[in-house]
Amino acid sequence: MLIKEYRSGREFAGRLDHGSDLFLSLMRLVEEKDIKMGIVKVIGACKKAVVAVYDQEKKAYHTVALEKPMEILSCVGNISSFQGKPALHLHIVLGDYDGKAFGGHLMEGTEVFAAEFYIKELVGDPLERKYDEITGLNLWS
Repeated sequence: MLIKEYRSGREFAGRLDHGSDLFLSLMRLVEEKDIKMGIVKVIGACKKAVVAVYDQEKKAYHTVALEKPMEILSCVGNISSFQGKPALHLHIVLGDYDGKAFGGHLMEGTEVFAAEFYIKELVGDPLERKYDEITGLNLWS
């Protein structure tokens, strides 16, 4: 088990631009504000989405393009670093007109209809993602 203690730092809340890329917009904000560790939450809606689901046997991501408008029911994740650069790890749950839910890792290509975000910075020794042989994932170390 890996445990580190953090203090709360700066907090950011805002709205992303209509038509912007959800992942890239948040990544740009993280870089501009120089956030090393943090917690991210987003609600809103998207025009289309791209998510990825991890295949544990193949140790590879499968990407799914959802080419329809959907509500962002929940989008949560964290900020840390990977190979010395900011790493944004977000999971998203989306709902369609029929009440069906879709989810996975948020990927580039998710186009914002309307989105509100909250980011809480964590202050302390930042966690770094490193490749884990057992899972095939880049996990905190």
